[in-house]
Amino acid sequence: MRYQEKKRERRPRSLKSSSKRKRMYQLIVDLTARGITEDSVKLAKKMERRLKRDGRECHLHQAQSWDEFGKQVAGAVRQRPFALVIFGGDSSVRLAASRAVKSRILLGIVPCGRYNSIFRSIYGHNEPEEALGIIKSEYQTRIDAGLANGHFFLGSLVCGLVPAMIERLGDKKLPRLAMTWSKLATHAADDSTPRDTIMKVDSYTFTAQPLILNIHLLPYFMTLHFAPVASTDDGRLILIYDQDGNRENAAHYIRDLHKNKYQYSNSIQMIRGQKIHIAPAAGRKWLLDTDEVEFSGNEIAVEVLHRALRVFSHAPENK
Repeated sequence: MRYQEKKRERRPRSLKSSSKRKRMYQLIVDLTARGITEDSVKLAKKMERRLKRDGRECHLHQAQSWDEFGKQVAGAVRQRPFALVIFGGDSSVRLAASRAVKSRILLGIVPCGRYNSIFRSIYGHNEPEEALGIIKSEYQTRIDAGLANGHFFLGSLVCGLVPAMIERLGDKKLPRLAMTWSKLATHAADDSTPRDTIMKVDSYTFTAQPLILNIHLLPYFMTLHFAPVASTDDGRLILIYDQDGNRENAAHYIRDLHKNKYQYSNSIQMIRGQKIHIAPAAGRKWLLDTDEVEFSGNEIAVEVLHRALRVFSHAPENK
């Protein structure tokens, strides 16, 4: 999924009510999403009825395959709607956002995936019914998006421990107990091999042998609160890594993240920057918002897009 960069434009940071001039809504249900159910489809039809009752033009689509979903998103964007609303998971949202940001189309998200990390990071919960209210309010804000060697992403680029955890987990349910998360991380660490890595954050260059190697724009990934200091619109990336690939530290780290108690220190560090370079890239498993991606070059260059993505937001609080 490649994205052609354009010149950065200044953008307002405050919330504002959406313009009333364009009222076409394109609703797309990704039936391939891991968390999709009959209730998800019913919810989409419920939103369609509400929007039409309120005088909006609304078109509902259901994608039976990933290829069909991509074609429906492309077709919806060509219609220049007021908003594109996606019922799906992180992969669905990433693909739709890569299209919406180029056309400055407002994006709505109804979480129907397995992790829903993007939605949880933006709105602080994972409730599809509440998403309908957010979209219906027509308030909006802007969030940062990123590029990793030209590949678009919204939430995270991860390597090492976290992809191994996802592979270990397979189709099983997410752990509920901290002890189970720790065991999952221990087994995943056994599957991973730390490698000598050169990292550069802005002008600061350093080396490590990380088992944990994450870059975040948004705080949540795999339901864990990896980057609590992440902001949706500050133009900064967050690098999280460990220095020496210690498996015991990795297991404790994941356990404490689940408890929301981890304090970053010398063993696992967190650095913020505008641009991040990592080498070598080849021979590693990389996930962009849970989608596996291969990097052909020896180095990965990660940066924040100059153009922000418009998304629905909570109504501003009355002071």
